[in-house]
Amino acid sequence: MRIRGRGLFRAARACLAVLALGAGAAAARAQPAPDVTLQPYIGSLTYPLGFVNAGDGSGRNFVVTQFGKIFVYQGNTGLGTFLDVSGLLPCGDPSAGGCGEQGLLGLAFHPNYASNGLFFIDYTNVDGDEVIARYKVSSDPNVADPASATILLVVPDPFPNHNGGQLQFGPDGYLYIAMGDGGSGGDPGNRAQNLGVLLGKILRIDVDGSGTVPCGQSTPMPYAIPDDNPFVGAAGACEEVWAYGMRNPWRFSFDRENGDLFIGDVGQDLYEEVDDQPAGTPGGRNYGWRRMEGFHCYDPAANCDDGTLTHPILEHDHSLGCAVTGGYVYRGAAYPQLNGVYVYGDYCSGTIWGAVRDAAGVWSERAIGTSQLISSFGEDEAGELYVVEHSGSVKKVTSATAFLKPSVSALAPGAAVKGDPGILLTVDGSGFTPSSIVRWNGSGRATTYVSRTRLEAAIPAGDLAAPGTASVAVANPAPGGGVSAGMTFSITNRFLDVPLAYPLRRPIEGIAAAGITTGCGDRIFCPESPVTRDQMAVLLLRGEHGSSYAPPGATGTIFSDVSKTAFAAAFIERLSAEGITTGCGMGNYCPAVPVTRAPMAKFLLRAHDGPTYQPPPAQGVFTDVPASAPFAAWIEELSARGITTGCGGGKFCPDMTVTRAQMAAFLARTFSISLPP
Repeated sequence: MRIRGRGLFRAARACLAVLALGAGAAAARAQPAPDVTLQPYIGSLTYPLGFVNAGDGSGRNFVVTQFGKIFVYQGNTGLGTFLDVSGLLPCGDPSAGGCGEQGLLGLAFHPNYASNGLFFIDYTNVDGDEVIARYKVSSDPNVADPASATILLVVPDPFPNHNGGQLQFGPDGYLYIAMGDGGSGGDPGNRAQNLGVLLGKILRIDVDGSGTVPCGQSTPMPYAIPDDNPFVGAAGACEEVWAYGMRNPWRFSFDRENGDLFIGDVGQDLYEEVDDQPAGTPGGRNYGWRRMEGFHCYDPAANCDDGTLTHPILEHDHSLGCAVTGGYVYRGAAYPQLNGVYVYGDYCSGTIWGAVRDAAGVWSERAIGTSQLISSFGEDEAGELYVVEHSGSVKKVTSATAFLKPSVSALAPGAAVKGDPGILLTVDGSGFTPSSIVRWNGSGRATTYVSRTRLEAAIPAGDLAAPGTASVAVANPAPGGGVSAGMTFSITNRFLDVPLAYPLRRPIEGIAAAGITTGCGDRIFCPESPVTRDQMAVLLLRGEHGSSYAPPGATGTIFSDVSKTAFAAAFIERLSAEGITTGCGMGNYCPAVPVTRAPMAKFLLRAHDGPTYQPPPAQGVFTDVPASAPFAAWIEELSARGITTGCGGGKFCPDMTVTRAQMAAFLARTFSISLPP
């Protein structure tokens, strides 16, 4: 299922409207993500909107409430009010009515908070404009200094909805700011597509710099523009802009492991979307609004995508919810089966989804839990996840479905030749997770998760140094999990398809070592393939004369079905010249016809003993070869010399096709070729 969705709350929840954060005025491993359960963690809150950690090693958590207060907790033990800015808001008193989509909306701590004590908030002021302000902690680590407020940026906002509000420091140390499109419905000013305004954007600023005049304003403010912002120096564009085409990017986050950016952008009337920006890619992406809503044209209603837009990775329609709340990629330690899953939700439906990406970059998701009025997700310092419910509580993700026991169905390659350099082994099966480990004879090897049915493992050269076999299995961690049954990987002496345990391995390797054949392809012998009459000519003559033997050039006049340029033509004509064969009749040789066991007996003995050799009369040694049968004497002489004992059960199977492996055995015994151990 590909979900496709939108908005935040609706009129029935108008008092909680902030999270409708963008419900318009008019109305993507991969191993599937496991289910989660939630446990009450903090309660009795008034319209909470955020759960943030300071990243200072203290283990404290901070809860942002819409009406202007930030509370501090040690774990979930309350330590009091950290900051109260209710007097700066248009709605600082809950008893006086709701805040709509305005209020105190975001909090982020400086990457160096442990040493400088600085943090930043996002709120709507009494004029309804968006404000980014810097504060500093007081001498009491659990209380901020309200007098330390410094305004960094004020963004005029024409309507009270679609205010964005998320603040996050990226891995690059810069502050990223979510700005909605200015509100109303359908972005009437087309601000999201207008690079000359700050609304409908993700902004990126350097809070350690100063002297920047904000876009469209005249007074320098205490921040700087990073040199690599995409529109630095672009005429008519705001240099603060990192990405545009956003409707209401209420909540976004960075993957703490790799720096990927995920944005939950609240939709208009039909679709909600999640956008992403992989770490290391440049800014300047246009995520489409208002030209598109999710994957669909909005304004204009057709021909909206000119190829410059970045499409969402995930979408859900309004049968599944009305206001997406962006979340986090789980990187905690408590539930390894969740590792790498992007967890997000919907304010209206309370559905929590887990999304995973496969090796091709394709996202898939499934519903993994249920909450209510999801206003935000949060991480503690350890990377464990929390769900903020606008109705008054924070819940912790406390458990996840156990891992499946994996199974292995195929290996590619399935063999190597001793002394090969290291290989990348593809392991196919089921039940794989990002935490799965490929085991080689019980020891883990560096493993890359491709999808729920495929892993890749780096097998070093040392594992391939000696012939033998290895057992390849996959281990999933607890809870659940376990180790799959092993699949055998062969390390061969010479040919990939001739393992050590192959019954005729020694004669195959013997004739190869003698230079009679190099196999049928790149390091393969094709032991079960039939020997054709043209191949037989080469093998017999090289067995008879040695590996360096080269017959005279072909004339193309001996057999009507063998031209002078045909494969093995010179060998075929020489076989005839030596009296080993006169062909298959009527002037033909039948080069592509497989050789059967009965005539092969004659060919072998003639090649070894010469064209005049005649075996003793047959005695009826084999039950399926009467003494009067064609080739009976040749067959019995082959047996008498110990070259064959037949095909089993007292039979010779004269009409059975000779395989390449059997031919190797016949040649090795007929011409006394040395066999390897």
